[in-house]
Amino acid sequence: DHTPLLVNSGEATHIGNKNNFSFELSWFKKADFLEMAAREWARPIAGRSSMVCWQNKIRHLRQFLRGWARNESGIYKQE
Repeated sequence: DHTPLLVNSGEATHIGNKNNFSFELSWFKKADFLEMAAREWARPIAGRSSMVCWQNKIRHLRQFLRGWARNESGIYKQE
């Protein structure tokens, strides 16, 4: 009774996103990573409900970490 039912309407339902976010386990090895992530998570974020607030926090943290990772990879390349 758990067989999925797939319906094809003929229209595209998903457009690929080239800017996918992926969390790297190696980030845990970076000095002060957890403190930095906790500090960004603790920033006050507005939302009409607790769910919207949580989604906005996740969105903010993802954007912050994406920029942080780009900066880190640039430093690594320079070294």
